[in-house]
Amino acid sequence: MASYSKQGSKFKALVYEGELQRISGWVEEYPNLETGGDLFGFWTHSGFPVVQFVLGPGSKSRHNPTSFYQDKDYLVESGSLLRSKHGLQHIGEWHSHHQLGLAQPSQGDENTVFRALEKYKFPKFLLFIANLRPNSGSRCQRSKWTVNVGSFLFTRSIPKYQVGQWVVLPENSPIRSTLHQSWPQSSSFEKTCLSNSWKVDQTSLEAEILEPTQPIEIAEYLWYSKPEGQNLLKEIDSDLKQVFKDCQMFRTVTGSIYFTFKYGLDYWRVNLPNNFPDSSPTLQVNEGEPISIEEYSSQTNLINDLKIYLKIRMK
Repeated sequence: MASYSKQGSKFKALVYEGELQRISGWVEEYPNLETGGDLFGFWTHSGFPVVQFVLGPGSKSRHNPTSFYQDKDYLVESGSLLRSKHGLQHIGEWHSHHQLGLAQPSQGDENTVFRALEKYKFPKFLLFIANLRPNSGSRCQRSKWTVNVGSFLFTRSIPKYQVGQWVVLPENSPIRSTLHQSWPQSSSFEKTCLSNSWKVDQTSLEAEILEPTQPIEIAEYLWYSKPEGQNLLKEIDSDLKQVFKDCQMFRTVTGSIYFTFKYGLDYWRVNLPNNFPDSSPTLQVNEGEPISIEEYSSQTNLINDLKIYLKIRMK
């Protein structure tokens, strides 16, 4: 039996969009075999991983239905270059479970990582797991696949891994751009087609994930600082999570509360202002500009449901 269990709040993995495009492209090249590579970057003061460079499979890698073995010479040469020129650390690995339906580390993955932590005395190790899901065949889909990528953090002092969320940084890693200019052989890093079919559990740098049992300090001026406000927040949280898939509640560094969820192909965000319910919530679609609920009257039934729900709560 796998030893997975959450260890407090989820951690955040920071990665550039271009690196996710490369992972997605590599995974799509092997729809029935495992593929993989390595992660280079550094750790923040909070202990979160920042992935600056994703290495793909080398030419001598071995791809099997239930295992992947990296080209060791390729890894050593690439790691030496990234360390000497940019000071990057080898902070983890990634591999695919293609269409196996296993979205988390297998028991074999767990055993391998924990043995490596003990053997090499690493304090922690990052693991990305990618999965392929066939799309429905809609003409709007540019790819026949969706590549779901999960992030998992192993710590030597804790016998269970953590599940992470993603902060996706825009465009390409500056490290990759610099390598193109300074090292002619860097073209070997680019032997893949970029793909935008990746999907991750995204969050933001300022967001604080609220767990049901997680104690927090609440400033007196916030609307949920009093018992009646806390009860209202619990009701909103419960009702939204019953209606919308993957709904999560977050708190920013200033104490503002917002909810995120997916509806159809879009990602939605409901922002509750600090003086809620005196002021109206705002909505965002796919990280667009916040718009008050009243201005969304021409949108889908989702918006009508939210308008009715939130207006009732504000009475």
